[in-house]
Amino acid sequence: MTAATIRPLADAIFAKPGAQVLEAYSALDCEPMQFASADALAAFIEEKIAAARGMAYFYVVYPDMLGRACRKTIHLKPDAVPGHTLRYTWEGWGLISVQVQAAGIRISANSETRANTWVPQYPEFDPPDTWNWRAVGSHVRRLQRVVKKSADTKNID
Repeated sequence: MTAATIRPLADAIFAKPGAQVLEAYSALDCEPMQFASADALAAFIEEKIAAARGMAYFYVVYPDMLGRACRKTIHLKPDAVPGHTLRYTWEGWGLISVQVQAAGIRISANSETRANTWVPQYPEFDPPDTWNWRAVGSHVRRLQRVVKKSADTKNID
């Protein structure tokens, strides 16, 4: 993975106004990072994937998706990680999940059908009908196209 792929993705995420970009899982005992610019996001991705088997994992939510990311505290089992007690993640049916590793990028989100199927298992989530599923799918496909285009361009050189 190179800046030729990372930068177009970061720019595309912030190309639409109001992007909320959230670190999927915080560092131990730390607040989850939130990114306010393409520069900050690209730096985060580059730092994460520079580590052996590193991965940058974050969620994206846009205002037109109408749903919301809800912060969840993960309480660690006592002594599971000595000196640490918690970390944070985010929940919500329509969150756009972005995973970037040296080997590639995966962008996905639940579908309305899948969300409705899983409602009984996650009653604490806002109802799936609070999300604009057309907007969720549109943003996922837009970001996937950007990644494919930057990968295709990279391979031509």
